[in-house]
Amino acid sequence: MKIAVARQEGIAIVAVSGRLSSAHADEFQDRLMAELDDTPKALVVDFADLRFITSSGLRSLIVAAKRANTDGYKIHLCGMADAIHEVFEVSGLLRIFAVHPSREQALAAVP
Repeated sequence: MKIAVARQEGIAIVAVSGRLSSAHADEFQDRLMAELDDTPKALVVDFADLRFITSSGLRSLIVAAKRANTDGYKIHLCGMADAIHEVFEVSGLLRIFAVHPSREQALAAVP
């Protein structure tokens, strides 16, 4: 797993690539929480290059989503491959995230 972080107009963008397994879930969660600590305007997680996610990776996102919700906004997810989208759909997690086909659409959706 690789994580790249960028900022655009006050929006934190976390791009995850490879396989988000239980071995990397804590690192992923720490990165998300660090970005939330910097009080961004919003948080976009780009999954365009993510190939696999485990329940531990989902848990990391849920923890971050709870924190973001407390701070008054949703986490925006984008670029999901069909298989990743299906994991979110089956687990019922699509209702707690704003999901967009592309990074550009996710950024445009931030108020």
